[in-house]
Order: sequence, then structure tokens, then C-alpha cells
Amino acid sequence: MKKNLVRDILVLNGSPNGNSGNCATLIKHLEKMTKGQASLDVIHLAKSAYGLSLKKKIEKAQAVIFVTGTYWDSWGSPMQKLLEQMTELEATPALVGKPCAVFVLMHSVGGKSVLSRLQGVLSTMGFLIPPMSGMVYSLVNDIALKGKSTHAQDFWQMDDAHLILANLYHACDLKVEWTTWPVDKADPRRRWLKP
Repeated sequence: MKKNLVRDILVLNGSPNGNSGNCATLIKHLEKMTKGQASLDVIHLAKSAYGLSLKKKIEKAQAVIFVTGTYWDSWGSPMQKLLEQMTELEATPALVGKPCAVFVLMHSVGGKSVLSRLQGVLSTMGFLIPPMSGMVYSLVNDIALKGKSTHAQDFWQMDDAHLILANLYHACDLKVEWTTWPVDKADPRRRWLKP
């Protein structure tokens, strides 16, 4: 059986700046890097509401890339809203074992915490976190990498996205029967605290 070399990957931009900010620019870099390897469907969450259409795109995608800036030590508010709304997909075939990658941008500090916490949330929902599948790129990195230094390899850099994408592609080719914990599907939003 021949493997599909072009993967269908959904990119979810969680920046409040939508298609006009740094996250949108990073996504343009990813589009160039994935030519011939993946077909990217980019959704700017600041301009797209969660509903049947986005739910179907999440279900259909072979992998999902989450992109966000760092806003007061957290991810963007459109990303938070999505995570809250897509709780209904937790532990379902739409997510369980689906590979994902995370790209976080920041000016100077806080991004690594955002990366780790977001990967934790995604793993708990059922996504597969491949090795080396997330990075933080900052204004500080960008400035530092313009100078000559023997420490340059210790900084995340844009070329590291190639490695992250390669691991994401490998994870797309995995076929595993995952086991999930039981999740209350009756109504995750119902009130449990009595007045």
C-alpha cells in the first residue's frame, strides 16, 4: 500500500491579530516549508467561529498545527475560546491519536510556559504530541541570531520548524489503536454547583 506523501494538515492561528500579525507571518513560512509534503488549511480563529464547519475540518485533518502568540503568560484569546468550545471532541476519534505541533511566538519571556501548558491541554484532549513537536520563537531570538555566536544552536530558530514538521509527518504515518478514558458526554457545560 502506497503512503500518501501529501498530508492534510489544519493550521489553527490563535492570535487575536488574525491574518495580519506575527503568527500569520509564521504561517506563511510554514506554507513554504511544507510544499510537496503537506496541504495546509489555515484558519484564523479571530475571524472564524467554532461550529460544524470547523469541527468537520478538525475531524478530517491528518494533523493539526496550533500557532499562537504569548499574551500575559498565556495563548491568544481566540485559542482559549476554541479549546473551551471543542471540549465536546475530547477523547473522541476526531482527536485521539491525531498528531499535532505547537508554535508559540513571544517578544521576550513567557512563551516556554505557554508551549508546555498548551501541549499538556492538547494531550489531555487526546492529541498525539510527537517528540520535538513544539517551539517558541521570540523577538529576542530573532535579534540574537543576527549576530555571530557559538551559542546560536541553543536558540530556537526558524529552521527548527523543518524538524518539527518532519516529526509531524512521521506521526501522521503511525497507525495505533489508542485506549481512552471515559468522558462525561451528556453535557460538559451543565451546571454542577447548586445555588
